[in-house]
Order: sequence, then C-alpha cells, then structure tokens
Amino acid sequence: MEETINVDEIISAADGASLIKRGSYKPNLENPRRIIMFDGVCNVCDGFVQFVFPRDISKRFSFQALQTEKGKEILDYYGIPCDMSSIILVDEADGKHYTKSTAVLNILFFLKAPYSYFYSFYFIPPIIRDFGYDFFATYRYLILGKKDSCFFSPSMASRFICFKSKMININQKDL
Repeated sequence: MEETINVDEIISAADGASLIKRGSYKPNLENPRRIIMFDGVCNVCDGFVQFVFPRDISKRFSFQALQTEKGKEILDYYGIPCDMSSIILVDEADGKHYTKSTAVLNILFFLKAPYSYFYSFYFIPPIIRDFGYDFFATYRYLILGKKDSCFFSPSMASRFICFKSKMININQKDL
C-alpha cells in the first residue's frame, strides 16, 4: 500500500526520519482565548508576561512564544508576519490581532486598575505610540539583555497554548 504524506506535514529531523504535523493550530471558538505572543528570549518580553500572569485574575490571556512551533503555526493561521520585535495579541473570538503599542494597551485594558488606566494612551495616534515602541524594541537586547530560552514556572503551563518546546525551560525548583 502506498503511503501518502499530507501537505501540512513537514520533516523535522535532519535525517528525515520523523514527521511533525504542521498547521495543527485551530482557534478555540467555543471558548475563545486572547493569546499574548512574545519574543521568548527577550528579557523585556519575558518580564511583561511575568507581569501580566499574576494580574490576569480572570485568566483572559493565554501565552505563546513566537519562536516555538506552535507560535509559528498561530502566526501562519492568521497570516501575521513574524516580527520578533513586537508583542502580538491574537483574539480568537473575532480573528483580529494587534501588534506593538496597540497590543500592549489592549492587554493592559483587561487588567485591574491602575493598569487599565494606561488604555487612555490609546487615543494617541498609533504612529506616535509605535515610534516610541519601535525605538525601545530596537535597543531592548542592549538595555536588558536576552537569554537562550524561555524560563517559566510550571504554574504557568496551563496558560500556554503549548508549553512543550525545546525553547521553554521549566523552573525545576518549582516542581
């Protein structure tokens, strides 16, 4: 019997021995999520996720590093160009996504006061907000550095779309 390979599958190993299903991401339309996608090696982006996680009391947000396979699948699904210098907020409910300062302000909007008050900056034109965002993003590695992989506590695992990745290190002392 002849074996067929689905177009959505890709060869992941250098020797071509293993196949990984690509394109397996599907939005959860029954219980839509707001997914914060971030640069997993950036200390600023990691710090932002660590800031949002305990303050997201209603658990509105899920998280995913841009560099992971699942992160790439989500970007592909929504047709979002991969820009490591931007936080991306994907809203599964309406299929929209927000980037840069607009994403940050939308995230802050859903946190409790006083953080939600920062949403008032939304009325500053995006070209001005994003100029400041881009300037900081350009120098973020120089200012606060970067690391080789994400480093998260296992308590955050349930909030990640996919916590299993070579890029994500689990804090072993929390186990």
